[in-house]
Amino acid sequence: MSTKRVLPFVLVISAVILVVGVGPQIIGGAQALPPIQEPAPPGLTIPYPGRLDDESGQPVADGDYDFTFALYDAPTGGEPLWSEAQKNVAVQNGAFNALMGSVNNIPIKALTGGKTWLAVAVRGPGETEFTALTPRQQLGTASPASPTAPGNGGSCPHSHWGETWEGDTDCLTLRNTSTGNEAILPGWLAGVYGYSETWGGVHGQSTNNIGVYGQSTNASGVDGHSTNGYGGFFHSGADNLDLGLGGDVGRINAAENGNSQLYLSSNADMILKLDNDGGENNVLRVKDSGGSDACTISEGGELNCTGAKNAVVETENYGWRKLHAVESPEVWFEDFGSASLVDGEATVAFESIFAETVNLEEDYHVFVTPLSQEPVLLFVTAKNDTGFTVQGVTLDGEPAECSFDYRVTAKRLGYEDVRMEETIWQEGE
Repeated sequence: MSTKRVLPFVLVISAVILVVGVGPQIIGGAQALPPIQEPAPPGLTIPYPGRLDDESGQPVADGDYDFTFALYDAPTGGEPLWSEAQKNVAVQNGAFNALMGSVNNIPIKALTGGKTWLAVAVRGPGETEFTALTPRQQLGTASPASPTAPGNGGSCPHSHWGETWEGDTDCLTLRNTSTGNEAILPGWLAGVYGYSETWGGVHGQSTNNIGVYGQSTNASGVDGHSTNGYGGFFHSGADNLDLGLGGDVGRINAAENGNSQLYLSSNADMILKLDNDGGENNVLRVKDSGGSDACTISEGGELNCTGAKNAVVETENYGWRKLHAVESPEVWFEDFGSASLVDGEATVAFESIFAETVNLEEDYHVFVTPLSQEPVLLFVTAKNDTGFTVQGVTLDGEPAECSFDYRVTAKRLGYEDVRMEETIWQEGE
């Protein structure tokens, strides 16, 4: 097996942090390892998280690995001040966690007698010999090797995991002088303030949960600003939610302290789904400044408004004008047409598509207008669910021979009993 150590060692002893740098190369063959010392009197244990990569920089295969740890007072040679072996340490995606001293406690004198070096060796599944990770790492010194980016499996050669930093004045500022990026804890009116001169002030990413989570008792949980880009950008894969609003009421507001307009734009369809879980009958409500309903659209597609419903049309000589919809206390559909009398009679059949939208077994209304050069009397003599019959005579009682226009008004199918029904209308404050 050929492995190399790529993460820093974070060693915590009481209030003392011992950081071991990384970047050792691998000795290909088996090495003479320090003998395992007999258990010493109670001493220290040191958390040892790490990562094993192969020579190509990829994580080693998952499995149970054996480790030996030893402390020396010299970078090479000498007798160990302390050592132990740990078997079956789980390594997954290259990462592992060991607790040095859990088999053989580390004596305090091994860390307080002067400079100390840590030696590590590893044996993979199915191997008979340990491979030493070289060189030994001096406790309290940084590695000469350049750390790799976290996305490449490395980390910066320093860590304070497990610590709590407290203070009551000013703040903690992390600044990159080469890029202009900085983070401030606590930030300006926020837990974290992020600033960047090149890209996002705060970048959040998650493989299976929330990329950015913000919470506040009486202000903004997340506040984003940009001079020439997105103040906040949220993206999810497939058809998942890009932005989720929690709580009993989710709000998206333009600036409350000004006259900011609110734009919702899309390069494709814009879809408003009233009921995502299918549990209730919900309503889209358009409110006026006092909080009262101005218009509503129900899940059933019913549109209700307090004002008139208009069509806006452009005229050639009079500009844009409103045409108002005719309102009725009942739900009617209408159809129009023309027919001709033959020997004073005509039977008109309903158009098949119109007939499927109305209930023609209910009473309906027919209005007729003669088209003639002499007075003609028209009257409807029969009505059924397939059509109606019109007869006509002249003033001298002879059968009329003329055309006529008609208008039919019938109840919309499914709304036969609706008349001036009550509505759930929300009043303002």
